[in-house]
Amino acid sequence: MHAQCLCGATQFEVNLANYQVHVCHCSLCRRQSSGLLMSIDVESSALVFQKQDKLGIFKASAWGERGFCKQCGTILFWRMQDHRYCNINVFALDELPKELSLDMEIYIDNKPDFYSLSQSTKKMTEAEVMAMFNP
Repeated sequence: MHAQCLCGATQFEVNLANYQVHVCHCSLCRRQSSGLLMSIDVESSALVFQKQDKLGIFKASAWGERGFCKQCGTILFWRMQDHRYCNINVFALDELPKELSLDMEIYIDNKPDFYSLSQSTKKMTEAEVMAMFNP
């Protein structure tokens, strides 16, 4: 599947790992996006850039990094620095598959009280997410 930033300066192809959209409520995603971030898992080995001159990588933690377009600022992906796991901004996809479903909210204990989602989803706390990535 083809994906790109808002201005088109950063473009890539991905293979989706599933059709389950995740919502992240962590403080970093909220600060970066001015809200919650919706992402979808991709096969990390299949993240292939066609245009990457404007691709920026921000090492957000000891084990994770965020990709973005340095020209327009679009959030593109989050992945582990060793590339074992990667998810992309679901709205970077040129076409959204009809099979998408909202599956999970992570960092639920970081979510501000002034908003909530109406769908029933699996919910994971910060501690549960950290344990998943740092067993």
